[in-house]
Amino acid sequence: MSVDGIWTGEVYGAFGWDSRGVFVLEDGRVVGGDHRQYTMGKYKVADDNFKAELHVYYYGPPRTVFGEAQEHFITKLTGKLKDGVIEGSVGRPDRPEYDLQIRLTKRMDLV
Repeated sequence: MSVDGIWTGEVYGAFGWDSRGVFVLEDGRVVGGDHRQYTMGKYKVADDNFKAELHVYYYGPPRTVFGEAQEHFITKLTGKLKDGVIEGSVGRPDRPEYDLQIRLTKRMDLV
């Protein structure tokens, strides 16, 4: 299965799965965001292993789930791809105590 497509992202928090936006994955690049942030980065897939390094930028008041308010930070995402879903963890290399569960769901292929 190709990962190129449009995906939705969710992070598991205190109230269950919380939407984190829409992302386009294409040829090793990720772009996307939600109502408070945008994300750009690169990804790799080997077998069912998914890895990405993402730059996150807030354009509203910074309020991150990683324990502080910064306008820009880098995250690493690792997960397993199965049946159009990537499940794994996302976190900041400089703040490993805040790693979170993440789920990306493929919604459509790119035309």
